[in-house]
Amino acid sequence: MVRLLLLCLLWGCLLTAVHPEPSTECKEKQYPVSSQCCDFCPPGRKLVSDCTESTPTECSSCGKDEFQDKWNRERHCHQHKYCDPNLGLRVQRVGTSETDTTCTCDEGQHCTGGDCESCTLHSLCPQGFGVKQIGTGVSDTICEPCPAGFFSNVSSAFEKCHPWTSCETKGLVERRAGTNKTDTVCGESWRMGPGGRLGRFAVSVESPGGDPHHYGDPVLCPVGVLVYQKGGQGAGQ
Repeated sequence: MVRLLLLCLLWGCLLTAVHPEPSTECKEKQYPVSSQCCDFCPPGRKLVSDCTESTPTECSSCGKDEFQDKWNRERHCHQHKYCDPNLGLRVQRVGTSETDTTCTCDEGQHCTGGDCESCTLHSLCPQGFGVKQIGTGVSDTICEPCPAGFFSNVSSAFEKCHPWTSCETKGLVERRAGTNKTDTVCGESWRMGPGGRLGRFAVSVESPGGDPHHYGDPVLCPVGVLVYQKGGQGAGQ
């Protein structure tokens, strides 16, 4: 008799293993409970009790400063993030019952880490580099090398590369070529004037007729050189 009972138990186990009870297949936004399907709680709400054969899933709203951003069966909502001003953080977007609070950094700083849990100062672009993109509350400064014809002589988180000064457009000559860190240096062109004194390149022009003692209006006023007026000789030092 005992042997027969053992055989029955063995066959029962084998049959159960070969033909297990089918699992409950639920629709999207549902979950199985005791061979039936219960609805998930929607975003902004949390689970109070599972459904039964006669009652639906019971949910309740998230409390103040809480949120739930998914369809869920969780008993608790999540706490909104705190933007700590002592870490340089401020609120970028206030959280709701369905979304978390978003933090950003004060001006001149950007977030460290994907969740913006702290801030650090924007990087400075060194001399020879200019700012390609100014840093924001969530991104650092982007620098780029100054190309030919441009320079940057400061370390800055805001300054772009500046073009070299054009000496020609100012009526000057180039004294020293520009680099990626320095501007072009311009100066005036000088030569020996009357009496062996230095004067600007063009002092005056002869009047039509070619009289070597009769000069017209000066083109550029020399420094410490005789100035000749039109119609006669002037002796201005």
